[in-house]
Amino acid sequence: MVKNRIKINQDSKALSIFEYIVMYGWLVLVLFPFIWMISLSLRKTQAVFKNLFFQSFKEITFENYYYLFKGEFPYRKIQVFFLNALKNSFVVTAITVIVILIIAILAGYAFSKLKFFGRSAGFYFILAGMMVPVQVIMLPLFKIVKIFGIQNTLLSIIFPYIAIGLPLSIFLFTGFFKNIPDALIEAARIEGANNIQILLKIIIPLSKPVIGANVIFQFMFNWNEFSLALVLLQKANLYTLPLEITKVQGQYMTPWNIFATTAMAAIVPIIIIYLIFQKQFVSGLTAGAIKE
Repeated sequence: MVKNRIKINQDSKALSIFEYIVMYGWLVLVLFPFIWMISLSLRKTQAVFKNLFFQSFKEITFENYYYLFKGEFPYRKIQVFFLNALKNSFVVTAITVIVILIIAILAGYAFSKLKFFGRSAGFYFILAGMMVPVQVIMLPLFKIVKIFGIQNTLLSIIFPYIAIGLPLSIFLFTGFFKNIPDALIEAARIEGANNIQILLKIIIPLSKPVIGANVIFQFMFNWNEFSLALVLLQKANLYTLPLEITKVQGQYMTPWNIFATTAMAAIVPIIIIYLIFQKQFVSGLTAGAIKE
């Protein structure tokens, strides 16, 4: 018995050591490109290919970030209108996320707590939208946008982003709302509350985890989306950040320090949003995993 216990303890220790090696190895693998991008953004163009990282702290410079917000880099007079693209991305993403949340909360409540004809068919029809690749609908979207006369406006990508993001959000909200006890809703109805009051005073206060998870998912998708914006936005003053970053790339040579500077500045809002909704995001991922 004692030998068996010693062997089990040795096996568990070996397994723990292996888990730590895999975990920290994965951490290094994930963080290395991020740290390298920071390193590139703090270099002059001449020092990009000099070393993998800095030889000394004297090589570190913040001039790339100064030129980024100024709008023009001395190297080949590269122009990057970062602030304008930041404004466009923020407007598009904020409107899209807010509209998606409103519609998804209403639809999720209807599909999970209300009984009506065609509920299941309607729910699965909406979920089918998750299976359609964005590339398949590019040409039809381009023609629809042209018919409605909103081509080369921010509305031309806001409406498609809302349509693309709704199926996932409705799916998440419907699943979360199903775990809310019906007894709470019935008690509110006995007290004379209507569906809107139930949503505002009972459902939404209990839904902070799934709301936080949805905000992060939708914000990341819309902030980073490139292909639709490339097709539907053809005026430079309407470019979002992913499109503006591509202007740095040259045909024969790319100034990687300028590219890294623009990319690092573009991901800061995503990090801020994640830090704000981090607690709700983690709770949202585990919500419904344990049922009483």
